[in-house]
Amino acid sequence: MGIVGIIYNKTIWVAILSWAIAQILKIILTFFQQDKLDLSRIYGSGGMPSSHTSLVMALSFSLGKTYGFDSAYFAIAIVLAMVVMYDAAGVRRAAGKQAELLNFLLHH
Repeated sequence: MGIVGIIYNKTIWVAILSWAIAQILKIILTFFQQDKLDLSRIYGSGGMPSSHTSLVMALSFSLGKTYGFDSAYFAIAIVLAMVVMYDAAGVRRAAGKQAELLNFLLHH
């Protein structure tokens, strides 16, 4: 199997596709909100929609559909998804507080 197994693994591709859609949506939303095409959003982190959340939830759902929502695979994936989402929310919150402080320091 090896690398061929990874190439034909639908669960991986669903997760990657979900991540890519979220990243592309960031480019589109940035364009309409700021009237500029910012292609760095394709690889940049942060912002909405959350590509981290999209990736882990697509992975979890795909495993649930494939192996059953009562399977150990789904349980592992959804617990890890919750950890990723909680951590991402914490990082966003901390970055927002830091940005507020930096803006305050720059303007006062």
